[in-house]
Amino acid sequence: MILTNTLNPSIDISYQVESLEIGAVHRPTQMIKNAGGKGINVTKVLNDLGADVTATGYLGGANGQWIQTQLEQRNIQLQFIDIEGNTRQCIAINDGEHQTEILQAGPEISEASQALYLKQLTDIAHQYKVVTISGSTPKLINQSKTAYMIKILNTLTNSYNIVDIDGQSLKGILGQCAHIHAIKPNQSEFEDLVHQKKLSHQDIIKILKTNQLFKEVDVFVTLGSEGAIIKLKQSIYKATLPNINAVNPVGSGDATVAGIAYSVEHDLDPVTTIQTALACGTSNAMQAATGKIIQQEVDDLIKKVGVEKLG
Repeated sequence: MILTNTLNPSIDISYQVESLEIGAVHRPTQMIKNAGGKGINVTKVLNDLGADVTATGYLGGANGQWIQTQLEQRNIQLQFIDIEGNTRQCIAINDGEHQTEILQAGPEISEASQALYLKQLTDIAHQYKVVTISGSTPKLINQSKTAYMIKILNTLTNSYNIVDIDGQSLKGILGQCAHIHAIKPNQSEFEDLVHQKKLSHQDIIKILKTNQLFKEVDVFVTLGSEGAIIKLKQSIYKATLPNINAVNPVGSGDATVAGIAYSVEHDLDPVTTIQTALACGTSNAMQAATGKIIQQEVDDLIKKVGVEKLG
């Protein structure tokens, strides 16, 4: 079984407009409303894959109830903590050339809710083979985000834990906590982690081989349409993707995390794990909605993801 954690969920609203002009009135040609937040995207993709997945995190207010209803309609098991504040909304406006995003910070999480969440994790985490933690950390009353994330990970001692959080938070916990088994930074996030910019593919490979920060961690560095460089079970791999007609790449990283989690749950070999993860990310990019894949598409794409073992 797989447990997903979304500490700062959102209702994601995407507007398609012909052009975007500050100060003008716009009438969208399309509007899409989704239950979102990175961990919820992971959850939806795992559900599309037929995985036995449970979603947890924080939900509150009318927005939280709407998200809960959307997930219940998919028959996803839920273990969310109910909070006093209203779950946030995030808005994306796409004019065909650029995407403009307005991201609410989200509600504050009280000390009581923080404690309840940690207790729940302590009680249920042993049931799950794989646990994912994704997305931004909400505002915490009387608690640092780094310290809280370490507390969360310290409850997850029996599972394979995949962490996909913002670069600053990841930087604060990587190396301080033994319970991180895999991370999935994109190239920019990876560069932030190692305090270097404009890394070539060879630079990334060298760092993954030599940097002690990544010694005990599986690392999936996603490179957009260029594929990925992966350190998995102490070996380095380079993966390439097939050419596709991308519709909306938002959420592809989350779909990749779902593919990793699914592969670990099913004890797939390293090459098939990489192919499955990247096929999920690619299928997501071919859909208008975020956190959405098509199983038949994934099955076809797996055969087209190239994987080379580099050592």
